[in-house]
Amino acid sequence: MKSQLYLLATTLLTLLLFSSCLKEECTTYMEVIHSIPVIVQEDDFRVELEVLTDRTLENPGKIFFSHNLILINELYEGIHVIDNSDPHNPQFFNFISIPGNVDMYLRGNYLYADSYVDLLTIDISNWNNPQLVSRENDVFTLHGWSDEGLIAKYDFESEWVEVDCNNQGRGSFDFSFPVGESSSFGNQGQNQGQGIAGSMARFGYSSGHLYALDTRHLKVFGLNSPAQPVLLNEIPNNAGIETIFPYKDYLFVGANQGMFIYDNSNPSNPTYLSAFLHANACDPVFVKDDRAYVTLRDGTLCQGADNQLDVIDISNISNPSLIKSYPMTNPHGLSIVDDLLFLCDGRDGLKIFDISDDLSIDKNRLSRTNTGNAFDVIAISSDHIIVTGDKGLWQFDTSNPKKPSQISFLRTK
Repeated sequence: MKSQLYLLATTLLTLLLFSSCLKEECTTYMEVIHSIPVIVQEDDFRVELEVLTDRTLENPGKIFFSHNLILINELYEGIHVIDNSDPHNPQFFNFISIPGNVDMYLRGNYLYADSYVDLLTIDISNWNNPQLVSRENDVFTLHGWSDEGLIAKYDFESEWVEVDCNNQGRGSFDFSFPVGESSSFGNQGQNQGQGIAGSMARFGYSSGHLYALDTRHLKVFGLNSPAQPVLLNEIPNNAGIETIFPYKDYLFVGANQGMFIYDNSNPSNPTYLSAFLHANACDPVFVKDDRAYVTLRDGTLCQGADNQLDVIDISNISNPSLIKSYPMTNPHGLSIVDDLLFLCDGRDGLKIFDISDDLSIDKNRLSRTNTGNAFDVIAISSDHIIVTGDKGLWQFDTSNPKKPSQISFLRTK
């Protein structure tokens, strides 16, 4: 088992550095990426809820907006609660420490959050004193358990190795998880009346049900008793599903291999309807009327070579078709209000487009704002957006989309 923990991935990038050719011999050097498992013990994450008042923002992840609150994930650590009653002066209220947390969804008086493989339900009727009311153990699949504990994630290390010129590999990133194991991480930007989730989320809500992804399954939880979610259904999908966008009677699921559409007219039992497939890439989805907007990007865990925005016609929901693709730098999260598209384009920052003409979006970029490496965006309205990235959390006034003005900025430490 231990030998399986060290997974060898062939190179993302092969560079010819040195060559030595002696008649029949030829060698070159190739970068090899090793994935090193990070092990956590059960006693380290199945713990009592802890609330802190002085936790700094260091590694921001998923975001959620509700009324005068902004929730922002501190990757694998927990959730910052930000008082946004004055958007010009947002204040850190407290921090809910949740080991292994990546995603969350707020509904009524309950906050649903993952803790590695568990689903937590937290009573937040008093934000000063959040209470853990239930923990559903082992409802999510990460990378399995080893003799040492839970394989929570993988870190990556690289080295240069000497190889024969005729055996350099294909230059792809090749994971080979042991049988029965999978990776887990992963959408939405729809407003369900309670709040708005960012487009990178893998938790979603519709008609009294919580939906969650763990890359190989769409999990359906019933919320008849909101304090005690019940796992009702697990729908398999091996396409590397990452993000979910409930819209009307459908679930739009972004995956490494494409966009999958599920008929959700029976919320307890979503059924596969159709798909729009593409080469491997990471992709969140945002849906507006009869259009789906999908961002594709490359990266360590996303094998595709294209960085682009796809505009997809879903007027025939059973047969989605591509309208046009637009090259981007490294697009991540997106949000749409009316005819304005707000797009986080990685190191290129925040971009705003007029999307009234499907075929001329590239010609209708209204602005680009330097936000560092932009990750996700929530459009509260057409003139107020929230953006996260490696440098922190911004709020912008976009009443003039050609010249967004900064409302406030919470910097990472």
